[in-house]
Amino acid sequence: MEVTEVADGIWFARTEVVNWVVLVEGERAALIDCGYPGQAALVEESVRRAGATMDQIEALVLTHNHVDHTGSMPALAARGVRVLAGADELPMLRGERVESATTRDVLVRAWRPRVLRWALTIVRLGGSQHPRIDHPEAVRPGEPLDIARSPVPVALPGHTSGHTAFHVPTQRVVVTGDALVTGHSLSPVEGPQCIDGFFHHDTARMRATLPELARLDADLVLPGHGPAAHLPIAVAVAEALDA
Repeated sequence: MEVTEVADGIWFARTEVVNWVVLVEGERAALIDCGYPGQAALVEESVRRAGATMDQIEALVLTHNHVDHTGSMPALAARGVRVLAGADELPMLRGERVESATTRDVLVRAWRPRVLRWALTIVRLGGSQHPRIDHPEAVRPGEPLDIARSPVPVALPGHTSGHTAFHVPTQRVVVTGDALVTGHSLSPVEGPQCIDGFFHHDTARMRATLPELARLDADLVLPGHGPAAHLPIAVAVAEALDA
């Protein structure tokens, strides 16, 4: 795991299979996404490297409810940490609906070497689970959150129904989740791109909403997969749509 302070109080935690973000401001701290279930110790280590403690985490903000982004969610919620996500994501967080790739989706592609290696890795990390909690809270697009660094939700449905990016306008940073990535275990290249199509709930809708990202004032892109990208988000979106 690499943990890097990419802007004041914004720490990017990158692992081989997924990323998350630690926000720190004074005595306040928050997480954007939280890895696979088997990465709970890494999440805690990333918070420590960011100069905070788990007791300071007041909120877990989710781009979407896929297991690689919600692994530590039940444990954090049990400690009283607020869990925030797009309104249309809440049914998945409560376990009422699932919008993720199925075992069959993976098996029919297992002949591809990259898929098989990735599948074996994520199974060890708890990738077959569907974490759930009882009382997630909805964010409102465009309204800054009352948490460290005041990220602003940006609705980007398609990857899942309530997929949400988070923009920190004062530092020109955007956390894109899986709507736009810069790499993935299944991709042979790095650079702005859309994740493999079988992961999306609605690929056409995802592509149609990507221009919402391009309108943001941001030139540091923190994706759910792949390295951080220092380039205008409008350029990243154009490259992803062309890739």
